[in-house]
Amino acid sequence: MDYKALRYRFPAVLVIGSEKRGLSDQLLETADFVVRIPMRGGCDSINAAVATGVLLFEVASQRPASPES
Repeated sequence: MDYKALRYRFPAVLVIGSEKRGLSDQLLETADFVVRIPMRGGCDSINAAVATGVLLFEVASQRPASPES
């Protein structure tokens, strides 16, 4: 699923797989959702740290505002 298509629920846990191996089968089986960041052009992958930043930004943008804000 495209990472922007998912409506994230809170609390949430974000698990990032390695570029080479991804996530273990056990983690994939227990996950509620698996998302991907679509690549355009000649790029077929991005650094795991960059992917984490992209996903955290999207999750944070969907998080409801706290009453203190």
